[in-house]
Amino acid sequence: MKEPVGKYRKYEIATYIIMAVGVILFLLTPLLIRWFKFDSDVLGLLVFLIGLAMFVVGIIVRFIMRKVGSHGQIK
Repeated sequence: MKEPVGKYRKYEIATYIIMAVGVILFLLTPLLIRWFKFDSDVLGLLVFLIGLAMFVVGIIVRFIMRKVGSHGQIK
């Protein structure tokens, strides 16, 4: 039975985008403080860590699904 690769790939791309948004928020902190008086360093770090946690959970789920297979029994 084939593994549904497309679903996992879309999830990985979404986690990469979330992590990139977090890094951008973190790096733009000096400009955002100067122009808008908005401190985004903690928010950027939090968004990055959420994306990283989602990525790790996705890897674990993919590993478990590969081990369990389609019948629900560990191979």
